[in-house]
Amino acid sequence: MNAISLSARARDWLLDRGGEVTLRGSPRHGCCGGHAAVPVAEAGAPRSSEGYAAQEVDGVCVHVERGLHDGPYRIDLEGFLSLHRLTVVGAVGRWTNKP
Repeated sequence: MNAISLSARARDWLLDRGGEVTLRGSPRHGCCGGHAAVPVAEAGAPRSSEGYAAQEVDGVCVHVERGLHDGPYRIDLEGFLSLHRLTVVGAVGRWTNKP
C-alpha cells in the first residue's frame, strides 16, 4: 500500500465530484536519456482499472497506479473561483516495476 494523505480541501472537493481520484506517474524525460515518474492526481476513476490498486483514504477511493513509488504522497487542491486543480507532493522517481 502507498502512503497517501488528502488535504481537507481536496477531500471535500473530491467527495463533491463522486469521491474518486486517480494517482499515477506521468513520465518526464531528461535531455540525456533519463526519465522519472512525476506523480499526478486526476479526479475520477481511471478509464480501466487494470494496472491500478484501489485504497480508501478519508472516504475517497484512491486508484493508485501499480508500480508507482510507495510515497508518501499528499494530494491537495489549489485554485481560484471555479478553476481548481489537484496537486501532488511526493516521491518522484522511477516506477518500481516498469522499465
